[in-house]
Amino acid sequence: MRIEQLDFADDETMLACHQVYLAAHDSDLPDGPWFAARAFSGWMRVGWNNEPREIWTARIPDADPDGDRAVTGWFRLILPVRENRDRAALDLIVHPGQRRHGTGRALLRHAVKRAFANDRSTLISSSLEGSPGEAFARAAGASHALTGVNRVQQLRALPPLADLRAVAGQAAAGYRLISWTGVVPDTYLDGVAAVFNALGDAPRSAGSEPTQWDAERVREDENGLFHEYGHRSYSIAALTKTSGEMAALTQVFVDPEIPAWGLQGMTAVARQHRGHRLGLLVKLAMLDLLAEAEPGLERIGTENAESNAYMIAVNEAIGYRISGPSFTRWKLDVAQS
Repeated sequence: MRIEQLDFADDETMLACHQVYLAAHDSDLPDGPWFAARAFSGWMRVGWNNEPREIWTARIPDADPDGDRAVTGWFRLILPVRENRDRAALDLIVHPGQRRHGTGRALLRHAVKRAFANDRSTLISSSLEGSPGEAFARAAGASHALTGVNRVQQLRALPPLADLRAVAGQAAAGYRLISWTGVVPDTYLDGVAAVFNALGDAPRSAGSEPTQWDAERVREDENGLFHEYGHRSYSIAALTKTSGEMAALTQVFVDPEIPAWGLQGMTAVARQHRGHRLGLLVKLAMLDLLAEAEPGLERIGTENAESNAYMIAVNEAIGYRISGPSFTRWKLDVAQS
């Protein structure tokens, strides 16, 4: 086995990594959602925030000296330079046919070395409950950091929503809704940054720092990376009727390669505007927008920290149901690995 760093311009190896990802996904979470090829490439190369990263692949040499060497696994190591500079986020995937052959252990050892070389003391990663990844994390000595739950909303089988619409409309009488597709308009950059900062009190791993947003960071990390994925993006925000201040926001993304699936982006309500059912208001409005804009959309996937009671209650009220196993976020001390 050889472990080699991926050149981001190497499309052939990136495609091989995608095939490993799909095989693992089919084995561990067959009901979806998943990344199509272009979105996967964007996720690997820039992720959600373009923080520095390394990708390393494991290959088994072909018996033919001139033949291909198949990718059997890979890891992506994200090295934050703004918040959480003591940590590295790790995604490590091994092809199901190569599990329990030492590939994962070899990749993890290499990831630990790379994290240590970049002055990181902690690795953060995730696995599905009951999966080989969970057993692997426990065997590696990782400790539990957070539990999350995957949910799916079946758009062809929504519960009755009329009463919820009435409740949300009455509670949010002092607000009006706006929407946009694609990148955040310049007019709303400051407002989006303020609402994003409201996520700072959402459940997260102990010791991790929340992202600090301003208009320039929204321009760079949201708008600047938008083209990397090829998704269609939909946003609905609630503004106060008096000042026009942005109070809440929800986003959904649809990959044109997988038009039946939507991915829920962030939903947040600014702290000073909570208590007006704004989370419910914007998510109900998003359903109306998507019904017109994405007639082929059948389901939307989301995930929530198990302790995020408010958002879970909103999601379940509008038809989200648990889908597949829970996931665990793990923390591994690099110095002890």
